[in-house]
Amino acid sequence: MHAEAWQGIRNGFESDRLAHAYVIVGSPRGNALQFAESFLKLLFCENTDKPCNECPSCRRIEAHKHVDTLWIEPQSKSRQIKADEVRALVHRITQTSFEGGWKAGVILAADCMNTNSANILLKTLEEPPSKTILLIVTNSPQALLPTIISRCQKVVLSDNSAEMPDSVWQAPLMNILRALPPASGLDAARLASSLKALFEIVKAGIADAVGGDLDQADEALDGSKLKDIIDARINSLLKEVQAEVFRVILDWHRDVLLLASGIDEQRLIFPDELESLREQAVLHTQGSALKSMQVIEGMARRLERNIPDLQIFDEAFRTLTR
Repeated sequence: MHAEAWQGIRNGFESDRLAHAYVIVGSPRGNALQFAESFLKLLFCENTDKPCNECPSCRRIEAHKHVDTLWIEPQSKSRQIKADEVRALVHRITQTSFEGGWKAGVILAADCMNTNSANILLKTLEEPPSKTILLIVTNSPQALLPTIISRCQKVVLSDNSAEMPDSVWQAPLMNILRALPPASGLDAARLASSLKALFEIVKAGIADAVGGDLDQADEALDGSKLKDIIDARINSLLKEVQAEVFRVILDWHRDVLLLASGIDEQRLIFPDELESLREQAVLHTQGSALKSMQVIEGMARRLERNIPDLQIFDEAFRTLTR
């Protein structure tokens, strides 16, 4: 993946068709960092065979001290990239180049930008200065604004090894879905506990993967900063899985609604679960099936609030009780 991505950058450089901004997906202290440094060396190298890795410009890039490049990354205890830092980067790249050539800005761990920082960057991406390159480095592209991603060329160097395989949660989730709707308050409590346990398993798996994915530079951070990094990565990936789980739950209830409405079975998302879906559909009217979908949507929204997960799940499943 690295070699293919690098060849694409070389081809763009040699044909003068580089994009103005790139999202580089990989380790901000590993392969993505090295790729960003090589990219900048290609732009600023003083020799014919670029990058030579030996000329003064290449060495200054490697030391992050080239006069026409600016690097920013999370520095504070909160591990956030603040608006003032992005504003300073934007101001610098809009100025005249000191050496009369390219200007470049690099944002390491760009997923640590807060909302204000991201919006400042977005304005620059909408109207990029000429002869300017922005490199946005992250191992969690899903945490970036979709509008930022859409305005950049994406370079994927490595898959996110901390992502949770769907197989971990799909089988237990299907068991929960087949048991709907709960027949009593006790059944509702059991289903709520099962869904909470599912997410706890997912979170534990993500935590193990994130911990194993840390490189030596991350391990050199003090304990508080390292904990902030780990927590941010875990929560970001967990939200992704939660969103996918609730999408599947909604798809299931959509199938129940179709059957309760007498619509053709060929349009089902879960045709292999037809028997279970039929058993549930006969318990519903079209209106009650639609209400169940609204309950699930509400459950997903409430997860964004500071409410205990088990309470959210229990209240929702009790609402779905026959």
